[in-house]
Amino acid sequence: MAYKLSSCPQCEREYLPSSRHKICGACRKRNRKIPCVKCGELKQPGSAVCSQCYKPSMQANGNWKGGRIFHKNGYVMVRMPKDSSSKTKYVFDHVLIMEDSLGRKLLPGENVHHRNGVRDDNRIENLELWIKPQPTGIRVEDAVIWAKEILQRYDSQP
Repeated sequence: MAYKLSSCPQCEREYLPSSRHKICGACRKRNRKIPCVKCGELKQPGSAVCSQCYKPSMQANGNWKGGRIFHKNGYVMVRMPKDSSSKTKYVFDHVLIMEDSLGRKLLPGENVHHRNGVRDDNRIENLELWIKPQPTGIRVEDAVIWAKEILQRYDSQP
């Protein structure tokens, strides 16, 4: 029995039809995707939207843990809203707690220290405000000026 080759109307490639297909297998495979209802890009038939439009965020995502994650060094990080002045999505929780306690943002050269060394214990009683010391090799006159600035800056602090 001789089989008759057919020409695909979409790609004009010759193919051996099986069953009653009107187009070749490659075009059938390509045509399995249908347009997304949101953007018009091709999507899988079983999906509601394409992969670009499917962006589950926060509570809609199955991996959502309330916006709190652990940094690789053990610190707790909190997700910040988009309208905040933060450059990243997540910031350290102990920094936020100290800034809230001080009523201001941390200044350059300031950092927050955990008194008991437990990095996820962010109670205000466990946090201390530290400043980074001047580098080695400072002149005495510069050290005196720097010390006066520090005293003036933190003299009114509790």
